[in-house]
Amino acid sequence: MEILEVNENGIAAELGIAAGDELLAFDGFSVTDVLDYDYYNSCENFTMRVRSGDEVVDYEIEKYDYEDLGLELSRDIPVRSCRNNCVFCFVDQLPREELRNTLRVKDDDYRHSFIFGNYVTLTNVTDRELERIIRIGLSPLYVSVHTSNGELRSKLLGTCGQKTPIPDIKAQLKKLHGGGIKIHAQIVYCPTFNDDLDETITDIYPYTQSLAVVPVGLTRNCNPLIKKVDKASAQKVIAVVEKWQKKLLAERGTRYVFAADELYLKAEKEIPPYEAYEDFSQIENGIGLIAAFKHDFEFALDKCDGESAGEISIATGESAYPLICECAKKTQEKLGGKIRVYKIRNDFFGESVTVAGLIVGRDIAAQLKGKPLGHALILPRVMLRETCDVFLDGMTLSELERELGVKIKVNQPDGESFVKEIIGVKQNG
Repeated sequence: MEILEVNENGIAAELGIAAGDELLAFDGFSVTDVLDYDYYNSCENFTMRVRSGDEVVDYEIEKYDYEDLGLELSRDIPVRSCRNNCVFCFVDQLPREELRNTLRVKDDDYRHSFIFGNYVTLTNVTDRELERIIRIGLSPLYVSVHTSNGELRSKLLGTCGQKTPIPDIKAQLKKLHGGGIKIHAQIVYCPTFNDDLDETITDIYPYTQSLAVVPVGLTRNCNPLIKKVDKASAQKVIAVVEKWQKKLLAERGTRYVFAADELYLKAEKEIPPYEAYEDFSQIENGIGLIAAFKHDFEFALDKCDGESAGEISIATGESAYPLICECAKKTQEKLGGKIRVYKIRNDFFGESVTVAGLIVGRDIAAQLKGKPLGHALILPRVMLRETCDVFLDGMTLSELERELGVKIKVNQPDGESFVKEIIGVKQNG
């Protein structure tokens, strides 16, 4: 990797290393990306190979772990594409309409799993790369298992026709676990495809920190072979999850496996209490969001001594609609004012998609046009791209404001932010 800059106060500058030199290896291992540098920069003793012009120099480094080598490298890590053709792939279900280009990228990169928490299948990871993961401590990782049955997993991932069979996921998990790597796993449940939950949990729980079971997401462009998760199948999954929770709580002191909130909603069962989600390690996967929201909302509302923002509106998805209505009613009762909650139907992806995070700007515009919105409309941050105010269909927040003729405020999808936002949105704020 090319060295972009050298901090004049760092160790590398003392050694005479300069911008434009090339970082080749640490301890004899070739540098793959900036993660190698990050790891060795925190170590105390290692060798570092650098090319300067035509000369290659090996440096013996001895330093305190907190001392900085002082090198600036590119932090861009090109995305490694998925080698699978999953029968339930959400990217393949996207409509042909214009979307952000990044949505069509099939990311299956273990490095992005470590950095961003993305779920990966590990089907494109070699044994040498598993050893690298262990060597430089890329932990935790987030792994899509789906099933531990090799033949069934290959069928689900659409790899049956490939010349090189996919690796044995059980062997991969065992090796990573043995090397000290913590793994959070998930099963995307597809009725009639991977009903072997008991077998999979039996196979992988010794090697993983937690397991999420989430329902398959289906759009109007889904594979007709995949059935949607209905009330009966959701209840069946929850029964298996709760059986294992009871067993492992007694044996390991942790419930370990958790069902997605959406499964409880589909099963028409009560969401477990806040304490049942332990450290909320799978909350980014839709596990415990409702329980956490309720807990934080009740705490914030109880401590609140503000006043209503007047007449405002909130838009959300069908899944969260009952919860937001309940919280809006309690907020009105304590603070006064008028809060209208609107349920947005997902016409873009299809009505079976009910989560707020997949609602697009054009659906909000079409369904709220002409509706009484008060002086502000509140939307959850999950509807927008993380780094900018753009919906999945490319519509910007400012475009939606112009379309609806109302000020739009965006809040984080947690109970405390919900209360603070309602209090903070003043008539002319």
